Amino acid sequence: MRKRTAVTTSLLLLATSFCHASALTLAEADSIIWVLVIVVIGLLVLVGFGIHYNRVISRRNQQLIRILNALDDYRAIVANGALTLDEQEEVMKKSRSKSKAAKAVQTDGSQAFYVKMDARVNKEKPFTNPDFNQQALADFMEVDLETFCQLVPRYKDPDRTLDYINSLRAEYAAKILMEHSDCSMDEMPSKCGFSNSAAFNSAFKFAFGITPTDYVHSMSSMFKKKAVL
Repeated sequence: MRKRTAVTTSLLLLATSFCHASALTLAEADSIIWVLVIVVIGLLVLVGFGIHYNRVISRRNQQLIRILNALDDYRAIVANGALTLDEQEEVMKKSRSKSKAAKAVQTDGSQAFYVKMDARVNKEKPFTNPDFNQQALADFMEVDLETFCQLVPRYKDPDRTLDYINSLRAEYAAKILMEHSDCSMDEMPSKCGFSNSAAFNSAFKFAFGITPTDYVHSMSSMFKKKAVL
């Protein structure tokens, strides 16, 4: 802030000196100074907006960190079999019992299959292979494609399955960037299983509402602030 104030003061002093040296009339000098004042005010507004934007992104990233950590904990429990399927369903029922409008928790085989699939895929990360698709996911879960579509009806459409896979890839990328903010952005798409940078950027922004580059910048700023504190 002090640097910006010093720059603003210097600009006004230079403008005043220029007006005197050029022997401009008082009206001309006033016009030049007013233009500079307006420009400086515009810059200050932009700086203020930038600070506010960075704070919003920082809060969003902190929430994202908590969500990703919570997902990791949940998936670890499921993947390691610490809870039986009945116990998992009981936990989900209790968490939704307060809301009368909440849908009843499914207790059939399809719900159990999806929970197990989500946990296992996140643990073993087969999606880092760019060719991992609906058929590959069914093979990974050791069922044929027809059975897979019956167990997970929402992913009968290959495109919807790919959206799910890309969301897992984006989540994986966010975790990597969270732990290694200096990681090369050029390597991230292939590292997480995306075929190209465009697909990576699109999936990441769809999942988190922010581009990977902005995410890295805000994460770096957040860690720097913590280091100073």
